[in-house]
Amino acid sequence: MIARVIERQVLRGLAFWRALSLDGRVVGLLGVGNGILLLFNHTTVQASRDDVLWRLFPGAAGPLWLALCGALALAYPLRDREGAHFTPRQRWVHLGAIVLAFVVLPTIVSIVLRETGKPYTYVHDGAIIVEEAARKLLAGQNPYSADYLDTPLAFWPMVNNPALYHFTYFPDLFLVTAPFTAAFDRLGLFWDQRYLYLPAYLATCTLAPLLTRGSDKRLALAAAIALNPQLFPFVVEGRNDFFVLAFVFGGLVLLQRQHLVRSLLLFAVAAGAKLHAALLLPFVVVYLVARRRPATVREAWSAVWRPGWPAGLLLLGVFGPFVANDFASFWDDVVRYNAGGAAWSYPVAGMGFSAILLSLGLIPSRQSEFPFVIFELGAAIPIGLVVAWRLWREPTIGRMLLGHASALLAFLFFARYFHGNYAGYVAALATPVPFLHAAAPAWDEPVPAAVPGAGRGAAAR
Repeated sequence: MIARVIERQVLRGLAFWRALSLDGRVVGLLGVGNGILLLFNHTTVQASRDDVLWRLFPGAAGPLWLALCGALALAYPLRDREGAHFTPRQRWVHLGAIVLAFVVLPTIVSIVLRETGKPYTYVHDGAIIVEEAARKLLAGQNPYSADYLDTPLAFWPMVNNPALYHFTYFPDLFLVTAPFTAAFDRLGLFWDQRYLYLPAYLATCTLAPLLTRGSDKRLALAAAIALNPQLFPFVVEGRNDFFVLAFVFGGLVLLQRQHLVRSLLLFAVAAGAKLHAALLLPFVVVYLVARRRPATVREAWSAVWRPGWPAGLLLLGVFGPFVANDFASFWDDVVRYNAGGAAWSYPVAGMGFSAILLSLGLIPSRQSEFPFVIFELGAAIPIGLVVAWRLWREPTIGRMLLGHASALLAFLFFARYFHGNYAGYVAALATPVPFLHAAAPAWDEPVPAAVPGAGRGAAAR
């Protein structure tokens, strides 16, 4: 009797699932799944330690917020069964409400708690150090040469935080932030890095759907990016992944529409912010050259140089002053600190190859040196070469993006640390790939080299 009831309910559930649209399935799966994870799994930095997101809210507000998130997530697939009566406009509004509840609301609460409390609480140390690096720059100091002992980072709840002596990110993060910190500090207002990161998250969720066609596909892609379980919780505490992804996806949308100069400029901004995005550039180069099918080296060079020289100048302007001013400090902060060769390196952490070695006792401690770079390059380079060869034979944005995501995953997994948001970043990069393959090919076809002026026209846009 019990078995029959269970069987009947399972069949009914399968029938309900099959009747859902693509966006109904994606929103239902991720929305309800994340609603459950919010109870125990999704955490954020709070006063003195990480705790579940709903504890950001005082008293009964936490359970009420959980109930709101669960109700909104569950209501979408239920409304999906209305078919045409659940219009695309209503679907976008409903998805927007889910994003508002899951991400925007707790981020605002976290900002308010930090502003009304202490500046080193309710925020990730990566956000603090970018804010303070911008202030160091405004004070005439090199953020890569300075230490951060005189900043709120010194009180952030981590014992012996090596970030006090190293700025590990690329310059664009503090270069973009500096005008805002200058204005807010002059006006006596509290600056929080999430004033940039939260709009970047929303921009990414808006840009990604433009890569495909069809309302259901666009909704599904937006939901998959917005509700990525390994990424959206980190928006609340102020990690910079979506700041980088916003420029990457903006560049992809422009590249898809053959606005090459502007596309490469956005890729350059992303690459100037984080190594993750810089590793996309070789695949973009292969894509640009392969689409032209050049007969000579000069033609190959022209396919990259003509649309790419403004981006090259931008990267030179971003990195040049800091490399020229103090190359040793720049190298120590950006490379040796992450690789384990600095005087005080980042400890072995996360859930990748290094964590496996540590658990097996093959690395004696989290501070131990180990040649991770051999494994990083040994995994990433072969994958990158295979992908580049396949991209050369069939140059599409989907193949370029999947290749970059694959090589980046190999590189990051075998690094000294592999955090959960790194997995989320790679997943976000790979998410549009099936939608790109499903899209109409007119946007993304190789341009025959024999077409007169094809290179000039593309570069001019």
